Amino acid sequence: MRVDPCIGANIRSKKDLTSLCEVENIETGAFIRSTFTYIDDHDKAWFGQTKDIRKYDLTVQDLNRLLQRVPDERIYPLKTTTLSGEAKLLPQLLLQEAEVLQFLEQNPHPNIIRFHGCTVNRGRFTGIALDKHSVILQYRHEDVPHPLNIDACMRVIRAAVKHLHSFRLAHNDLNPTNIAIDGDDNPILLDFGSCRRFGERLLSGGTFSWIDEDYSTSAQCHDELAMVKIEAWLLSEAQEKH
Repeated sequence: MRVDPCIGANIRSKKDLTSLCEVENIETGAFIRSTFTYIDDHDKAWFGQTKDIRKYDLTVQDLNRLLQRVPDERIYPLKTTTLSGEAKLLPQLLLQEAEVLQFLEQNPHPNIIRFHGCTVNRGRFTGIALDKHSVILQYRHEDVPHPLNIDACMRVIRAAVKHLHSFRLAHNDLNPTNIAIDGDDNPILLDFGSCRRFGERLLSGGTFSWIDEDYSTSAQCHDELAMVKIEAWLLSEAQEKH
């Protein structure tokens, strides 16, 4: 597939990356490779990986050397593709998430992220426009000085998930990185890329270390188990802080 000529990703800091993670052997925990992604100001996507350098040891020079442009057609559906239309795997994931968010915007809940439509660049859907929140539950204890009311937080999460389930939709990837915290400490559910109706086949589901097994179909029990884990994690974080 042809990629537009370009001078390179040209990032200035690791903070510019969209993601930076390590792949490990699920049985032994042994390091396999570091992977990283970057979306530039023109919605051009970049991907890099290395088997030789751990993620914390990667320099900006390493990242710029290893990042390679991902062709638009690999990840972005054409603007002429309808939300319910056919698309290849990665573009299809974007379209399916937009379709779910569009449905939820028509059936809103105050603790589910607001959807404002899709962004378009170079004749393709390149992203999803959502409300922006600066604090994520995963880092809430680091970013906000006062303690979180865990009971209140979980009560709101359960209410938002109950709203999803009332439409026979399961999130299938609930974890602290997929929950934002607004200025009043209210949780907001994010990342609906794995959200499907009960029983539907999943192209992706769950986040490693937050699931007990790989998910192949959408199910209410995935969210119920996730909420138990999230509450246990919050209690553990609170105890460590004190």
